[in-house]
Amino acid sequence: MDLAGLRVLVVEDEFLVGLGLEGELRTLGCDVVGPVASLSAAVDAALGEGLDVALLDVSLQGESVFPAAAVLAARDVPFVFCSAFTGSEPVPRAFADRPRVSKPFTGTMIAAALADVLAGARQDDGATGLAPRRSGGGPSTGTVFNRS
Repeated sequence: MDLAGLRVLVVEDEFLVGLGLEGELRTLGCDVVGPVASLSAAVDAALGEGLDVALLDVSLQGESVFPAAAVLAARDVPFVFCSAFTGSEPVPRAFADRPRVSKPFTGTMIAAALADVLAGARQDDGATGLAPRRSGGGPSTGTVFNRS
């Protein structure tokens, strides 16, 4: 699946990991929103940005990303959990079937996970393609890491 042109929210609190994800996604032609590193920034982006898909680290500076995931789910934005804790972090029942990629991961693993989750969303919609979710929010302002 071609990922070029997709708006991808990256939620990651480890600076170098977020930077690496951003680079990988830009290489694939994606428009990257973030990376954002805090739960509040993740919720704000999930509420206000036009998104096609999201990559979510499960633990953000000790807080679970699940409130942001709930916003994305309510907006029908597909997402993938990316975390070193995907096997041990308790995932709420509502998200038990969501795809997960364990750290460390490669760009190939991320691209495959995004393609899979988008293909699944397309099947769930009964559509032949995804309509871009570009309403709401403006263009990404680049890398946003809040270290407060």
